Amino acid sequence: MKPETRGGVRAFRAVSAGAAFILFLTAAPAPAAEQPVNALLLVPSSSMAFDAKFQDFLNKNGARLLQSYPPSVFIGYIPASLDKKLAKTYGARVYRTKVDDWSSFARYGEKAVLAVNTWNKRFVDDPPVAPLIVSSRVRRAGSKSAGINLTWNQMMKVVSYRLQISPDEEFSSVELDTLLKPNSYRIFPAFWKEGVYYWRVSGLMTLNNGDTRESGFSRPDSFAVSRPPRPPSSARPDAPALPPEAKFTGPALRWESTGKYYRLQLSLTGDFSAPVADVFTDTCSYKAAGLPITAGVDYYMRVLPSDGWVSGEWSPVSKITVQPAARAARAARGRRKR
Repeated sequence: MKPETRGGVRAFRAVSAGAAFILFLTAAPAPAAEQPVNALLLVPSSSMAFDAKFQDFLNKNGARLLQSYPPSVFIGYIPASLDKKLAKTYGARVYRTKVDDWSSFARYGEKAVLAVNTWNKRFVDDPPVAPLIVSSRVRRAGSKSAGINLTWNQMMKVVSYRLQISPDEEFSSVELDTLLKPNSYRIFPAFWKEGVYYWRVSGLMTLNNGDTRESGFSRPDSFAVSRPPRPPSSARPDAPALPPEAKFTGPALRWESTGKYYRLQLSLTGDFSAPVADVFTDTCSYKAAGLPITAGVDYYMRVLPSDGWVSGEWSPVSKITVQPAARAARAARGRRKR
């Protein structure tokens, strides 16, 4: 290596082109004020990035390359006034928005594709369009198969859905507001007053940058609840007896069987002012995988039973924890050994 001075910066000329490029990145002075990353630079020629004249051009005009994916793609700060000159003189292309044409980078190798992926993560995707309602099948209460099935299309990138049910089409008052993972929801008329209800759903999506965005709501759809007369043999079911605290290690949350249908609520607070889950089932259990809950986090749980015509009382509140799958599996193996 031989020391040399270029643009007031003392650097070393390395034998290999790769080393010369690394020195260029570290020796190039920054602009007068630290500038944010604003460009992805594609240099078609595999040797152009290491050319001394090309490096001098970027250096003298205030460009700063901060991330390198050699030999052809770089991310950094490039003044917008350089775009035309870079294209005309060096055949280089500057990208300032999200890159949609990934195929054009594949010819430059895996590092180029990685660079595009890194660059695109800087941009917030548009929220997804609203879900499309598929059906709302309605049956009368009183039989084992009674239920109202609400279904909508499955949306890409969505991690959960928000469902709202209201007695009015403007949703000025909301009877139910819950998050869920599946693209369907089932309720039972025994828990609802007779009348017409409106429902709508939105999708929650996790973006590439980690942010969460919610789509718009679907167009409201409606369903009607019609209940037959309560038979003389019907009795108000007892509330399930829940322990003050519980840990669930299996795939489902379970409780004492006292009715025919159940409403399950989970909340981060004991007053259930904003439940994270509000679901219905015709068994005395509910699969944890279908709930928007996190393993290892404490939740408050309560259950409301019904015999199919009338509801009972809410169960006592139980503070619960769902163990992670790996820990639950180890616990199960330990029980088998004993």
